[in-house]
Amino acid sequence: LLGNWLRGLCNLLRLLGNWLRRLCNLLRLLGNWLRLLGNLLKLLGNWLRGLCNLLRLLGNWLRRLCNLLRLLGNWLRRLRNLLRLLDNWLRLLGNLLRLLDNLLRLRNYLLRLLNHLLRLLNRLIFILLLILQLVSQFLYLFLYTQGFLGPQFSFCFLQFSLKFL
Repeated sequence: LLGNWLRGLCNLLRLLGNWLRRLCNLLRLLGNWLRLLGNLLKLLGNWLRGLCNLLRLLGNWLRRLCNLLRLLGNWLRRLRNLLRLLDNWLRLLGNLLRLLDNLLRLRNYLLRLLNHLLRLLNRLIFILLLILQLVSQFLYLFLYTQGFLGPQFSFCFLQFSLKFL
């Protein structure tokens, strides 16, 4: 009876040992799975760290690109202001050239007017000289016929009248 009990106890201990061995195998398998999961998480962490570094690098490049675009915008703004200034100067130059053209036209007009006035004055002087010559000849004839002048003055009046022609 004691032998059966001992044999039963031995079988029970063997059964318990088998259960413990299976539990140990399960725990080892669970440990392997957890180690694999840890390695996967570490790999994922490395990938995420690499992705974070890549995103940081991309952020730095985008910041530099933004600064470059801002600098380009400032240069383009300055170029636009310079072109506006050049446009204003060219408009001023155009206005000055128009003013100069108008002044030249006015000068030409005034010169033509002066030329006409000089021709008119020349004709008036010629007419006045003719009138003066006629008056001098009539005066000479009047004075000669009235007996105030002798024949010696005829040459003087003739010479006086010829000077004005």
